[in-house]
Amino acid sequence: MSGAVVELLGPSAGGIRAHVSALSRHLRERGWAVTTAGPAGVMDGVGDQDAIVQVPAGWNPIALVRARGQLLSVLTASPDLVHAHGLKAALVVLTIRRHPPLVLTIHNLVTGTHAGPVARILRRIEAAIIVRVDYVIVISDEIEVRLRDLTPSSRRSFVLPVSPTRTVGRSRAEVRNEFGIDPDAPLVVVVARLHPQKDLGMFLRALAEVERLVPSTRAIIVGDGPEHDHLVTQSHGLGLQRVVTFAGHRANPVDEMNAADVVALSSRWEGSPLVIAEYLAVGKPLVTTAVGTVTRHLTDRVDARLVPVGDHRALAEAIAELLHDPALAASIGAAGHRIGQTVFDVDTLVDGVEAAYAMVTS
Repeated sequence: MSGAVVELLGPSAGGIRAHVSALSRHLRERGWAVTTAGPAGVMDGVGDQDAIVQVPAGWNPIALVRARGQLLSVLTASPDLVHAHGLKAALVVLTIRRHPPLVLTIHNLVTGTHAGPVARILRRIEAAIIVRVDYVIVISDEIEVRLRDLTPSSRRSFVLPVSPTRTVGRSRAEVRNEFGIDPDAPLVVVVARLHPQKDLGMFLRALAEVERLVPSTRAIIVGDGPEHDHLVTQSHGLGLQRVVTFAGHRANPVDEMNAADVVALSSRWEGSPLVIAEYLAVGKPLVTTAVGTVTRHLTDRVDARLVPVGDHRALAEAIAELLHDPALAASIGAAGHRIGQTVFDVDTLVDGVEAAYAMVTS
């Protein structure tokens, strides 16, 4: 199957844009004519952007009208369908009376970032958008449960996001030397946006306990974001100045992952975090909070260590256990790698997206 598709996303600084970049590349390899569109600069650092459509971060009607006009220009090429990534991108498409068939991937629910009256209003908007699209792709069980009363099973499917394919560019020794980390020092690596959703403050509290349990432990946090200064201050308050390094954005974070003894994720909530697929691909033992699709695919003490959301002591104990027990760490890392090769197989995931496209164009 092939055709012409517009991949439309809104403002994004995380995994959504990485998914769109990887998906677009694989679709092109299969013969699709892909136009990647979104706010100016949204694909910087992760892939090519073919058109600017200023999908707004909020619900401002003037901004929506402006984005609608920009999308109309893109649609003059008469694509077979539009694939919207996120509710606001879908809403821009729906403002056009005669638009191509619309597939929507829901990456997050509005309740993930809001509560109370605001959440109730946004849930109504969310529902109004979802019932009007032609087909919905969901990426987590939580999202699928929310949609059961909004869309029939014939108009939705479960397809995980496509993660970037990365290769290690620098050796474990080179990475550790760059950060002044002893070759034998226990090393924990976290790759995450510095945002409240990722609960890196909880990770830092856990790290303070790990360092007491496993002296000489070091940590690298890869990523940037609005919480940078706050997290640096918090790390100093915990006495972690010489323990944790904030590495900022890295072009190829798989290098830091590969240098680790343990990789970790401390999120409060997720849909399907792309970083999990990348962690598993390098075969390092993973300690993660039980969020999103984590519990669907991973089993505690078999192919990962799973801990409750917000529980820094449980996170610390799980990390320390793996650092103390290399045999257990190796076993969990290898089992996780096998899960990654099957669950996150790129061809299978792109097949799932193409099947959705076929549903709206046949």
